[in-house]
Amino acid sequence: MSSIHLLAFLSLCVLTLVPAVMVVTTRNLVHAGFWLLPCLIGVAGFYALLEAHVFVAVQVLIYVGAILVLILFALMLTRDVMDPKEPQTNRLVWWAAGSCGAAMLITAHILFHHPWRTTGMVPMPAAQQTAELGRALIGRYAMPFEVASVILLAALVGAIVVARGPRRDAAASIPAGEDRP
Repeated sequence: MSSIHLLAFLSLCVLTLVPAVMVVTTRNLVHAGFWLLPCLIGVAGFYALLEAHVFVAVQVLIYVGAILVLILFALMLTRDVMDPKEPQTNRLVWWAAGSCGAAMLITAHILFHHPWRTTGMVPMPAAQQTAELGRALIGRYAMPFEVASVILLAALVGAIVVARGPRRDAAASIPAGEDRP
C-alpha cells in the first residue's frame, strides 16, 4: 500500500469514526442526525478507495441524500423529541454496550480466523461492475430490494401519522352559538 493510499485510508477512518462516536454520544437527536452526514461521506470514501464506483454514487445519492434527509425529516416531525421534560437517555445503555461488544468479538473472530483469498483476484472494470450489479438487482435481489422500499415507505407514513397525533373532529371544535360554514 502506498503512502498516499495509507494517508487517504487514515483520513477516512477519522472522517468516519469521529462523527460515528458523536452520533451515539450526543444528547440532541437532530444534532446526531447531522453528525451522520460526515460519517456516511466517509463510507463513500472507503468505497472510492476500493474502486467500487457504483457504490460511491449509491452511497452519496441514496444514503447521504435521501436517507439522511428522511431521518432528519422524521426527527423534526416527531413531537416532543426535544422536550426537556422527556428523558433523553436510554436506561438500557449497558445492555447495548454489552451487545455491541459481543458483536465486535464475534466479528473479530470471524475476520481473523477465516481464510481470506487475496491472491489471484483480478479487479473488475467499472463498466463490468455496473453490469453485474444491475443483473443482480433486477434478477436475484429484485424482491428483497422492493420489500425494503415498501418497508421504508411504511415507516415514513407511520412517522407522519404518529407525529400528527390524534385527529380532532372539525364540528366539535366550533364553539356553541356560532354558525357553521
